[in-house]
Amino acid sequence: MEKVGPIPRHIFDAGEYIVRLGAVGAALVAIKDADVGEYFTLGGEEKKWYSEDPSHKLVKIVRARTDEGAEVFLNASISADVGLQLADRLAKKMATKDILLLILGSHGALASRALEKLGLRAFMYGELVIAIVEGLRELPPPSPSKPQDSVLKVNHQGYPTRTVGLGKLENGVERIPMEYGVLYIPADEKFPLVDGFFFVNSPRKTLVGLQMTTAIAHHTKTSTVNLFTEHLAAYFNGWEELSRDIPWEMIYIQHAFSKKITKWQKCNCFNPGNKTDAEKEIVAFWNGKVHQYHFVLTTDFVNKIREMGAQ
Repeated sequence: MEKVGPIPRHIFDAGEYIVRLGAVGAALVAIKDADVGEYFTLGGEEKKWYSEDPSHKLVKIVRARTDEGAEVFLNASISADVGLQLADRLAKKMATKDILLLILGSHGALASRALEKLGLRAFMYGELVIAIVEGLRELPPPSPSKPQDSVLKVNHQGYPTRTVGLGKLENGVERIPMEYGVLYIPADEKFPLVDGFFFVNSPRKTLVGLQMTTAIAHHTKTSTVNLFTEHLAAYFNGWEELSRDIPWEMIYIQHAFSKKITKWQKCNCFNPGNKTDAEKEIVAFWNGKVHQYHFVLTTDFVNKIREMGAQ
């Protein structure tokens, strides 16, 4: 099911599965830049589905409700694994600005893990980063922390220029040097705390975490933060030393259709009435050395990107 989707005849027969797996791979390779807009769009008469065949190799039709209660039909990848491969394929076939426009034009797109991955790539292009920074709004930190401009606002050149995928720890990984200017994208859908992250060297060394969300709140737990740091220690040489001093920035990115995050996102303990010393330390770090920002993918932002593309 992870590889080819929940289609009984292709998952209960070994021969059928192998054939289907090959067909999925061929369909991914066959994607052309003229086709990509049809994979993640609204259904209906104005925007037709890529295929009306419910057993299409790459996508399925899902039913959803808007905040107002209206019923809509959306395209989604047929499985998480196919979604990630589709995201990478689209990224190779489309200009990044075109990818972003595709995301913004698809209601409910942020619910798709594949499109979350594509959205993160917007942070690899200076003109998009500048436009994003203009729309960043800090979520007021708890006292005694003071508001602070994002490092990206001070240093527009601090954005990443290439991506590096991080494999699942369960498969075994080799530690690598931590690099500035690299967007790290985990392969594990259950990766803790963030969807992707990068490091900025100036004006201060900072870890920037990116979280694309449709939720009105995205509070976390001390156990999640601890798991995140354990993952970084497993991936990067020298993380233990670097982590002592480096502050974090969390950027929550939401679609215009989402209920907006407006307040500081807390880091809660499993048992608030009986915090361990380790939990107290994590909460103190979260409240004192983490700054949070919010960005909404609005129509105005889409128009800015369109204007850039027309220049």
